[in-house]
Amino acid sequence: MKNKGLGIFAIMVLFTVIMSSGAYAVTETSLSVSVAKYEPSPVEPGSYFEIWFKIDNTGIDTARDATFILEPEFPFSIDGEAETSIGILNRLESTMIKYRVNVDNDAVEGTSKLNVKYSADPKTSAMVTESFNIDIRTADADLNIVSMKSEPEQFLPGQKGSAEIIVKNTADSTLKNIKVTMDLSSATVPFAPIGKSTTYVIKNMVGGGEETVTFDIITIPGADSGIYKIPLIITFSDNVGNNYTTSEIISLIVGGTPDILTNVEPDSVFLSGTTGDIRVNIINKGLVDVKSVTVKLASTDDFDILSNDEIYIGNIDSDDFDSAEFKLYVSPSFSGDLPIPMTMTYMSANNDPFEIEETLLMKVYTTEEAQSLGLVSKSSAGIMYGVVLFLIIGYFGYKRYKKKHKKN
Repeated sequence: MKNKGLGIFAIMVLFTVIMSSGAYAVTETSLSVSVAKYEPSPVEPGSYFEIWFKIDNTGIDTARDATFILEPEFPFSIDGEAETSIGILNRLESTMIKYRVNVDNDAVEGTSKLNVKYSADPKTSAMVTESFNIDIRTADADLNIVSMKSEPEQFLPGQKGSAEIIVKNTADSTLKNIKVTMDLSSATVPFAPIGKSTTYVIKNMVGGGEETVTFDIITIPGADSGIYKIPLIITFSDNVGNNYTTSEIISLIVGGTPDILTNVEPDSVFLSGTTGDIRVNIINKGLVDVKSVTVKLASTDDFDILSNDEIYIGNIDSDDFDSAEFKLYVSPSFSGDLPIPMTMTYMSANNDPFEIEETLLMKVYTTEEAQSLGLVSKSSAGIMYGVVLFLIIGYFGYKRYKKKHKKN
């Protein structure tokens, strides 16, 4: 009878344990947690986001002291309380909990786990641990052109050179499979690559990193002066496999410093004390055109300008010339190389202004020199002297006539 009583007691103890375990199991699984949303999505390194957790009582009993704890690990952290006491949560009821979570500056792009713990009643049931995926992504995943320079600064037609472009990763994380392509395919672009491809490849570039991309190019012979816009196509990927394409515009200049030659020539032999016409010749012997050419002469004690002292010529193409004509009177006391001060202003085809100050030399002869060199004949000299004498006599005769007439 005693053994029978012990058996009954053991069965009751076992039943109690089983019932207790069953209740404990039900309590453990009575809560269900999910992420309702988080904003912004994806989150960014060095910022914060707000996350809403939904807690459902899916058990058959009321949760008497429901508790929720956020347990952030790198790259996440919070400034406030991690534990939230929900309290009573009836069967099939739900509630929402919101947290403000910080993302570390050094967070890596990709998916990181945010850990939580919860229980229907921490005093009677174990805490359940669960993790949720949070997508971290650098919003400014981008490559920018920091600077660009060409060597030379302006390309002459047919000239070789290079374009150096500094590319910067403005994102916080590493970008990879970077391809920078200079698009020279347009028929209006007078440049061609030399040797290398028009695509430059960079395997990886860390956040904030820079790299110099160099393209060797040549200007097509016969290219017109001007500023040409060249498209740059940049493709790259981030750490989570997203692909990006961006485009930039750089400018290359066809032009250069004009090469101008000037000289002066008279229409005929210039003699001391005479008047004559001269031509100032402007020769463009360079590879680029010039425009808005203006020539101005300045008188000296040795000669006077009888015409306009400034003449506008206009445009002069490469390998061409034009002239400006002036009328001068040379002093009778001067012979030899006559210095003629000249100022010439013009612009390149790209509107770069230039000014040249130069002294031109023109040979002036005395009558004796011209006769001895056979430049003028004696008869010509006699006629010339006759004309000069006639003018002198006429001048004094006119003055005498005018004086006599005034007395009357």
